[in-house]
Amino acid sequence: MAQRDSVKAKVYGWNDILVDKDSNSYRMQFVNGPTKSLANLEIHLTELDPGRSLLPHSYSDVEQLVVVKEGILKVTIKGKPTPIGPGGVALVTPGDDVSFENTGKVLATYYVLKFKSGGATNPDRAKTAGGSFIGDWENWSVQENEKGERREVFDRFTNLFSKMELHVTTLNGGQIAHNPHKHPQEEILLVRKGNGQVLIGDGISPIVAGDVILFTSGVLHSIKNTSSAPLEYFALQWQ
Repeated sequence: MAQRDSVKAKVYGWNDILVDKDSNSYRMQFVNGPTKSLANLEIHLTELDPGRSLLPHSYSDVEQLVVVKEGILKVTIKGKPTPIGPGGVALVTPGDDVSFENTGKVLATYYVLKFKSGGATNPDRAKTAGGSFIGDWENWSVQENEKGERREVFDRFTNLFSKMELHVTTLNGGQIAHNPHKHPQEEILLVRKGNGQVLIGDGISPIVAGDVILFTSGVLHSIKNTSSAPLEYFALQWQ
């Protein structure tokens, strides 16, 4: 467990982040620091120009989650390439080599979430669950409900966690996802499209596509679509 909670529950705004450029990519940092359950949580967004790539790399004690925002990204894990488009996801278990390449004709942008637990890794548990994982938007099963739709991405054991669950919520205009509530699990939202507002603690903040939202353990929260168009976001929890 992290000794202190330095990453705050808040909206990390798409329009507020700074852009760093190197020879191959643009990088936008949202979050980097410990939380109540993690030794470190890092969230950034990378932009790759067409034809550009990032060399293979791996981490011994960090789990990575990649979510494509725009464009076509070829993700290669342990030498096996898989192209994914907007809404595509890759879960990279510690120790597995991963590389990225923009094989499309437009800019490829993708979120990278890096989790470091501070505890022992469990490669056997990850192997039992299927190890690293890549899937595209069309792979997610869809269930309609009275508020919109829910897409199931995965709910599984991982190397670092006894449970990691990711889904996509689509809220119709004016809908509230749920009444204000709190839970011990930390939660991350990646806003895919639309506009809305989020309650965090006793404050309300507007949200737009591209924003990253962190709900820390025990914080009161809810989310509402304030427009007539759908509001869509990835929601991730772990324990």
